[in-house]
Amino acid sequence: SRTFVSTVDGQEARTLLLVKACYHLTGQHVMQDDSYTFVEVQPLTGRTHQIRVHLASLGRPLVSDEVYGSQAFAADSLWCPRLFLHCSRVALRTTDGELCRAEAPLSSDLIRALGMLRRFGVLGQGTTTNPLHTHGKA
Repeated sequence: SRTFVSTVDGQEARTLLLVKACYHLTGQHVMQDDSYTFVEVQPLTGRTHQIRVHLASLGRPLVSDEVYGSQAFAADSLWCPRLFLHCSRVALRTTDGELCRAEAPLSSDLIRALGMLRRFGVLGQGTTTNPLHTHGKA
């Protein structure tokens, strides 16, 4: 596994997580540990693979992550054909200082993958974990 969070020589990386729902896999691809957590993530810093590294360091790698979730990749890729990572909104400033925002709904392939799961728990709005604050290198 390439998961690496260094408290000695890594750069600071901070990520906020909001748990939106909990799921179990249904159907023919069920494995022993078939629980999944749907999270909203807000990186507060911009490190390479920050979201992937932070979630993998918590023992909850992204679905179908061949690099940071390699132990589950083969099983995950049977029901989710690509990395389950989606940017729903982004905001940045142009060189003129103007704020530019973009939003995108969840793609149809990820909606189909969610359809393979059965929801068993939902946490309310505002229920967050503590901010994940580490020094990490990918």
